[in-house]
Amino acid sequence: MKKIGLILGLVNTVVIAAVLGLFIYTRVLYKRPPITEEKERAKIAQKATEAPVEDRSKRILYPLEAVTVNLDSYPGADGKPRSHYASMTLTLELRRDRDKAKVDSAKPVIMDKIIQNVGRKAFEELNQVQGRYVFKSQVIDETNEYLKEPIVTEVFLTDFMLQ
Repeated sequence: MKKIGLILGLVNTVVIAAVLGLFIYTRVLYKRPPITEEKERAKIAQKATEAPVEDRSKRILYPLEAVTVNLDSYPGADGKPRSHYASMTLTLELRRDRDKAKVDSAKPVIMDKIIQNVGRKAFEELNQVQGRYVFKSQVIDETNEYLKEPIVTEVFLTDFMLQ
């Protein structure tokens, strides 16, 4: 009986030490590398070289209307809320020409999702390359999720202004 208690105590100590070590590593020691414009451009260039040319040639561009959206306001140095807005025009890259009809029918929902997504962003997020990259990824994910199939492959900001 004493051996079982000793073994359980030892196993418990090892598990607690492992969990504590993992916590310290993930919260204190490990620093996630920052997203930089150079790294993102290199990833995009690598993806472009990996994709077959014939697949890219079949994809079509689908322009959306320009949108102007108020961004999340935040208190400035003087304590008063600062208001910003974003004005942008997006173009979606679709996999096939026949997907255009599906996007046409879902266009109001897609535009609503884009406006909601932009409205939740802070000025600082969209003013940085990684913030715009995350925004574009979210638009692709939300659009494909609504369409229930991966139709949108890329989002291009054809006009973009923050104020």
